[in-house]
Amino acid sequence: MFRIKINNNVLLGKIDYDDETVAEAIHSTYPDYSYDISLWWNDFVIPLDRRGDISEMYNDIIFMLTALKRNEQELSISFLSSTFTAEWFIQVESENLRILPKWITVEFSNHQPCDNKEETILIVPTVEFINEWDNLLRIIKNDLIKVGYSENLEGFNYLKTL
Repeated sequence: MFRIKINNNVLLGKIDYDDETVAEAIHSTYPDYSYDISLWWNDFVIPLDRRGDISEMYNDIIFMLTALKRNEQELSISFLSSTFTAEWFIQVESENLRILPKWITVEFSNHQPCDNKEETILIVPTVEFINEWDNLLRIIKNDLIKVGYSENLEGFNYLKTL
């Protein structure tokens, strides 16, 4: 099972006119490092925060989703954030994604997954996987606009499609 649960009860910060990228704007938009996102991966949960984790992972998330929407059959993506560091090897199998993770560190999860064990491999419908990420990104896009950011930020092109 793959799921991204989002708590929308978050305080918004203020625009920082020095921000040039979406990642910088995300960091400014969310003033707290509160775990308001839960990434469900099979039988464990990884808590994420928007200010630290999502701002750090944003470019990698966009790279991954863009590659999947271009129908790339295989890709590797690395995430380096304050909550987890991992590399995901993604293969498209018909209508599904088969994601083999290499977990380097995972903070605050109920248990540390073992690399390359059958229970850590995620098989999820491609559309469902993309939709989960897009739902999160849509909320972030709306919050960026609420605090005064525009579509002129570097890295905003993907958000325009949501």
